[in-house]
Amino acid sequence: MLKIFISVLIFCSALICAQQTKIIGDFSMKSSSYNAKVFDKSNLNIYYQFKFLKDEKLSQNPREGLCVLQIGEHYSKFSDNKTLQKDSIFEKHSHLGSVGAKEMNQLFMYNPLWNMESLKSVADQKVTYQKRYKTKYEYQEIQPELKWQLHNGSKKILDYSCKRATVKYRGREFTAWYTTEVPVNNGPYVFEGLPGLILELEDSKNKYHFTAIGIDKKPTEIYLRNDKEILRISRTKFREVEKTYHDNPGAFHGKALNEDGSPMIVKSKPLLYDPFELE
Repeated sequence: MLKIFISVLIFCSALICAQQTKIIGDFSMKSSSYNAKVFDKSNLNIYYQFKFLKDEKLSQNPREGLCVLQIGEHYSKFSDNKTLQKDSIFEKHSHLGSVGAKEMNQLFMYNPLWNMESLKSVADQKVTYQKRYKTKYEYQEIQPELKWQLHNGSKKILDYSCKRATVKYRGREFTAWYTTEVPVNNGPYVFEGLPGLILELEDSKNKYHFTAIGIDKKPTEIYLRNDKEILRISRTKFREVEKTYHDNPGAFHGKALNEDGSPMIVKSKPLLYDPFELE
C-alpha cells in the first residue's frame, strides 16, 4: 500500500464538521486576510426565522436558523445572521499575526444554515451572489422576473395584515404573505415584485420556510467580501461547481498526495443534491 501524505487535513476536516469539532492543544497558523466592500447602509432590517428540511423523506424535524434582509437606499442584502457574525470574527482575526485553537473555535461556533449571500442593486437590477465551497464563489445576474399570482386570504404576521400570493421560481412553487402596510418591494433572497414587504415565504414541499420575527431601523453596513481568493464565474459554471461538490465533497477539502508527490484522487460519499434553485 502506498504511503499517503495528507496536508491541510485537520483544518479542512474541521470546517466540514464545524458544529461537532473543537480544536484542543497548541498550534498556530497565519491569520487570513480580510477584505470587504461596503455598498450602502441599511435603513430597515428584517429578521426571518429560517426552517430547512434537508430531506422530507427521512425527517420531519427541520433545522432552524436566522436570516437578515438589510434594505438601504441603493442596495439590499439577504444573508444568514451567522455569516455576518463570522465575518466580524474574521475581520478581528485578520489583524492578528497568527491564530490558534481559541480563535478557530470561535469561528466554529458560527455555522450558517442559509449559505448563499445575495446583494441586489436598485439602479441596474443586478444581483450578486456569493457562496463558499472551500473557496468562495461569486456570480452575477439580472434580477429574475417573478410572475406572481395574487389570491384571497389574509393573516397577521408581526401585527401586520398580510395578503397571499404564489409564484413559480426555477423549479419550485412558493407561497408568500406580504403586507402593504410596509410598502417595500423586497423579501427573502431574490423574492420581490409584490406591493409590499414579504413577511413569510414557503415552498410547496415545506422544505424552505422563512417567517419574519422582527424589524428594526438600526443602520448596518451592507457589504460583500472582496478577498482576492474569491472566484468570479458565471451562474452556469457555479451550478456545475455546486453539483460536483455534492457528488464528491471530499475533493473540495484538503489535499492528498501519494508518496511520489502526485495528487491523489479523493473520493467521499455523495451528499444529497436538492438545491434551492432546481433549474
